[in-house]
Amino acid sequence: MATIENRSRYTVSVKNRSDLYREFPFTQLKQAKQYAIDLGKKFKVDLSQKENAFLVKIVQTGHKPVRYTCRSLQEAEDAIARIEAERRTGLFLDYTKAHTVTFEDLLRTYVKEEGPRNKGWEKSEKYKCLGWLADLDGGTAATPTQPKAPEDGELPRKGRSMRKTATAIQWMRKPFANILTTDIEEYIKAREKQVMPSTIDRELDVMRSIFTVATKVWKYRLGENPMDGVRRPEYFNERDRRFRGDEEARLIASAIEEDRLRSIDLRVEELMVEPRVVAATLPTVYAKKNYIKAALAQATVQALADAVHIPMYETFIQFQIMTAARRGEALGLTWKHIDFECRSAYLAETKNGRPRKLPLREVLLQLLESLPRTSDRVFTITDDSLSNAWSRICARAGIEDLHVHDLRHEGISRVAETSKFSLIDLQAFSGHRDVRMLLRYAHLCTTQLAAKLDEAFAESGEGMLSHHHRGRKRIRSGNGLTVAAIVSDSRIDVGTSPATSSKPTAQVIPLFGIR
Repeated sequence: MATIENRSRYTVSVKNRSDLYREFPFTQLKQAKQYAIDLGKKFKVDLSQKENAFLVKIVQTGHKPVRYTCRSLQEAEDAIARIEAERRTGLFLDYTKAHTVTFEDLLRTYVKEEGPRNKGWEKSEKYKCLGWLADLDGGTAATPTQPKAPEDGELPRKGRSMRKTATAIQWMRKPFANILTTDIEEYIKAREKQVMPSTIDRELDVMRSIFTVATKVWKYRLGENPMDGVRRPEYFNERDRRFRGDEEARLIASAIEEDRLRSIDLRVEELMVEPRVVAATLPTVYAKKNYIKAALAQATVQALADAVHIPMYETFIQFQIMTAARRGEALGLTWKHIDFECRSAYLAETKNGRPRKLPLREVLLQLLESLPRTSDRVFTITDDSLSNAWSRICARAGIEDLHVHDLRHEGISRVAETSKFSLIDLQAFSGHRDVRMLLRYAHLCTTQLAAKLDEAFAESGEGMLSHHHRGRKRIRSGNGLTVAAIVSDSRIDVGTSPATSSKPTAQVIPLFGIR
């Protein structure tokens, strides 16, 4: 059974008196009538109901009840006819559910249920989702600038600074079914004034994920997904930074110096453990400070003399260049996943979600063996400490505009430049899931390809022994072939026995163009 209920607002009006005009919700008919009666004592009053909100109710055995609002009576009647026809043919899809929630509702559900399942949730998605919710509430959102220290075997996380409040997001409070592509593009326009296009692009990826889960998993059906028509900002941020001149040598030398200073600091902290305990027993703050100051000076002198050099940053840089590993993959590497006999490092978790093994060169194995095993992780440095140290290393070396990730690009480029590996080999080395990501290195493999072509066709002889001249196939000069050998070979080809004939047939001579 289908019913249509007019839920438009009631209006009370008096001709030429707009100041007396009032509207009442459909639930307040009694109040509207009373207002009309009061005005009717002095004026001629018109009490009517608009026709812009009609509630459709469809209750049918074997089907879920349908309730939603249409903007006109004709739209309501057409909807009933369409739904009943679709149900009869088994093609009915319920679009009314998407009218009952907002994008904000779905965002909150996504944060609680779906987001934590994703690989990049803690690192990126969570930050964006919580930021939007805070912006909707009129506040700001930020993750701690000093994250907790990672436990053994845990991938270190980098702290984030205060995010910039997003504007033009009130559409997130519209019914999910009413969101338009233009709503999202208005968000893009406003956001372009605050952040880089690449940041907006990643935010749109999160939005699309929410739309996809809502429509395909939670079945909030839409006639058309507004994300399909969104025009994303155009940008190009692919880096092609390589070492120039003696930059690599300067970088390594600076890393060695950074390791020396770090080793001294570690030794000082080791020597200061007991003095700090003693200082805690002293009666006054003044006495504690003086004791610590004297102990620190003595520990520094001793550390300068007997600190054991730990090549942590030197090894990390060499590891990045020689394996082309991503920064997070290297920082998360554990000792149990390094096989010194097979010369490989196993990455259980990578950016694309697939595990892979890194081949380790002998010189790199020697550097790894020189590192202390005081933790489950090979590189006992956090993402934040690496960023700070990298800035000091580059400044000390006089190197500008060099990122840690550029070492990965350097490593892949060097392998490509050896002319010993194809793009498929390069894909296995770099860990890219899509070989198209390696097209930027294709030009480095062309020398190898040309050499392989020469080798292949030299072995087969194709295109090397003969050439065409004026419609005839001729033997190239200088190839060491004699006419007798050619004639002898051609007899066998045409089925003529050398024992029955000592002269070449007339059919053979034109084939080689011999006159």
